[in-house]
Amino acid sequence: ITVEPIITLAGNHEVNQVFFDNVRVPQANLVGGENQGWTVAKYLLEFERGGRAWGAKLRGALAELRRLAAARGLDRGTFGQRLAALAVNIQAVEYTEQRVIAELEATGRIGPASSLLKISAGTTLQAISELSVEAIGHYAAPYQPQAREWGSNVEPVGSADELVVMARYLDLRARSIAGGSNEVQRNIMAKLVLGM
Repeated sequence: ITVEPIITLAGNHEVNQVFFDNVRVPQANLVGGENQGWTVAKYLLEFERGGRAWGAKLRGALAELRRLAAARGLDRGTFGQRLAALAVNIQAVEYTEQRVIAELEATGRIGPASSLLKISAGTTLQAISELSVEAIGHYAAPYQPQAREWGSNVEPVGSADELVVMARYLDLRARSIAGGSNEVQRNIMAKLVLGM
């Protein structure tokens, strides 16, 4: 087994690339049937997509954005309307979470709503990060990985709050493919919900 780090756009090491070369698994240790790996993976991915408390995470991110916006006098007018639209999106995500939980309690499976939840929560989180970059303006531009390191004495350009905004924005670009790309999720919903 070979593990190679993947460094994100923001310079973080959060994930790895894992290679299984010439690995043999005894038949008694198979998870699911032989050649059923994709079926097992899809089942596990349902929980990756729908097994999180997205509403709480999104509400926290929006609260942070509101604080950044208010500190710059951006919490009213058009910017304030965009904040309100994000709050509505978050409420829709929370309702979807409730549907997913009800499905899990009733059937033991999360089902295709996990795909909807993954897309809606991910795109809302990306929208919050985009608006956060817009809120802090030019303070988003400096690339400052050393200032973000734990225990660093490097003084950040701008405030400590602003320091993580661009890094978060860059890392969240991967949300569109993590747990299965949004396009794959739409295909899953079309097949399982619409019967296409």
